[in-house]
Amino acid sequence: KAQLALCLKLLKATLRTPNYLMPKVSNLAFFGLVLSAYAFYVEYKHEHESDDPNEEPFVALCDIEAISASCSQVFALPEGKLLSFFGIVEAGSMLDQPNAVLGALYYGTILLTLRKNYPMLKFTMSCMAMSSSIYLAIVLTTLKELCILCWTTHILNTLLLAKFFKGLKQSKSEKTIKSV
Repeated sequence: KAQLALCLKLLKATLRTPNYLMPKVSNLAFFGLVLSAYAFYVEYKHEHESDDPNEEPFVALCDIEAISASCSQVFALPEGKLLSFFGIVEAGSMLDQPNAVLGALYYGTILLTLRKNYPMLKFTMSCMAMSSSIYLAIVLTTLKELCILCWTTHILNTLLLAKFFKGLKQSKSEKTIKSV
C-alpha cells in the first residue's frame, strides 16, 4: 500500500507540474526505447552466457554491487515476462517476450504516433504501461530488489501518463469549445 501511495503522490505532483517544466514526450519515449533496448541486450547476454571458465562473465552497467543493485537478477524473475506470468500467452511461445520487448513496442509506438492526434489511444496505452509499472514496483519492493533501470522506466511511465492525461483533458476541452 505504501508503494501505491508513493506512486499516486508522484503522479499528482507530476500532474501539477507546468508543461514548460515537463520533458518532451519525444525525449521520454526515446529514452524509454533506449532503456528497453539495453534491458533486452542484458537479458540476451545472460541467456547466452558461455560456460567457459576462461571467458569473462558479462556484467551489466545496471548491476552495481556497491549499492546492491542488479537488473540482471530482476530480469530473470518470472515477472520478467509478464504476458506468460499472467497466463495471457503460453510460456515459451513466440509471443512470450520479455518486458523489455513490450516496453520497446510501447515507446516505439509513442514515437511513431507523435505527429498524430490520438489522445485516447496514447492515454490508454500509457495506463496499461503504468499498471504494469505499479505491479512491478510492488514486486521489486516486496523482494527488496534494487533495479535502477526498472525504476527509471517506472518514472518515465509516470511522466508519460501525466503528459497524456493532460493531452486528453486538453483535447476534450477543445471539443467542448468547438461544439458550443
